Amino acid sequence: MCSQLEGWCLITRAVVIVGAGVVGCSLARELTAHDDIEVTVLERGNRDTLRGSTGYAPGFVGLYNEAPVLTDLALASAAVYDTVGSGFSRSGGIEIATSTAGAAVLATRAASARTAGLAVEELSPAEVRQRVPTVVDSQPVLAAWGYPLDGTAEPSVLTAAIRAEAQAYGAQIRNGENVIGIRCHNGKLTVTTQNGTYTADDVVLAAGIWGPTLTSLIGIDLPLFPVAHPYVYSAPDASLGAGPFVRWPEHHVYARVHTDRIGIGSYDHTPVPVTQTELGAGDAGLSWPDEIFSAPITSAMQLLPAESRFTPTVRVNGVFAMTPDDLPLVGTYSDVPGLWSAQAVWVTHAGGVAAAVAAAITDGVPLPVGLDPSRFRGRSLDELKANALRLYRDIYATMPERPNAL
Repeated sequence: MCSQLEGWCLITRAVVIVGAGVVGCSLARELTAHDDIEVTVLERGNRDTLRGSTGYAPGFVGLYNEAPVLTDLALASAAVYDTVGSGFSRSGGIEIATSTAGAAVLATRAASARTAGLAVEELSPAEVRQRVPTVVDSQPVLAAWGYPLDGTAEPSVLTAAIRAEAQAYGAQIRNGENVIGIRCHNGKLTVTTQNGTYTADDVVLAAGIWGPTLTSLIGIDLPLFPVAHPYVYSAPDASLGAGPFVRWPEHHVYARVHTDRIGIGSYDHTPVPVTQTELGAGDAGLSWPDEIFSAPITSAMQLLPAESRFTPTVRVNGVFAMTPDDLPLVGTYSDVPGLWSAQAVWVTHAGGVAAAVAAAITDGVPLPVGLDPSRFRGRSLDELKANALRLYRDIYATMPERPNAL
């Protein structure tokens, strides 16, 4: 769009973002730093409450990953969250081994993290118990490593703060806008909702687990596969205090204290894929399948000190997105000019992905080739889904044979 003002031509680039989770709001915040860009965020929900995976995330922002691109994105994300001033803290992370083999894996991982320039410290069982007495029993700890610059987020608080900043700088966030069509014509993209249409130079799809439904509107099969995941909370206890996020990679278990209650989750179960039909127009929190989730949660609870084990007062079946290589789908679609993907992105990497996509849109800075959303083109979705589900159980296992573990 061009307007004349005293002989000058002020050009405004219109960007529509679909999805107001942590990714979409972070991108809106980045783009509104540019005066010549008009940003509109479309959110299907009719309220500010997060309906997607962001609202159910446990909130771990771990910096190191065996995939260098994810380490870079996590570092960038934490730096972004530091500037927000709400919903994020550098609480640190601790990884624990309970066997000789597990200890060797974590030692190798710690050495690689140090090579990547990250702060890492070896911890004795007593030191671990001192730092997280509510979550760790020192008896089964054979080895432990601390990552002091890792962080924990309260995703809803963090996203609300990012959203508020984006709006303060001019982003228009429109709730109740269910996208039903995307069309490319004469160099422009038109997004149609049940309420009207929006024309843009660029459209960024950041709808998380609903990504395949959106891309199908323009004839693209997205290799993104939603899965269900168990996480439970204890009753509130004012004597608890927040601390580091703790992981037991061998057991596929992780835990943290959320201000005044303990949260614990497990990947040690058969993957539970969720279809787009099952998701429908609802949200990422589904009913709890007791026959699948209760046993792994009961097992995970045994890693806590006896006095900290609890009967869950809140059980969350939170759906999140997986890909065939556990890497996000970030970049453009060469056959649809102006269409961007920022999907399969966790809170851990959302801020960094948003900054990278904004730089690509505004300055043409190349995005990592390994995240290209079209990298699986030509392969069957059934094959890709099988690959993705095979990776589910070891997301937090950090084993050397899984270089792309999240």
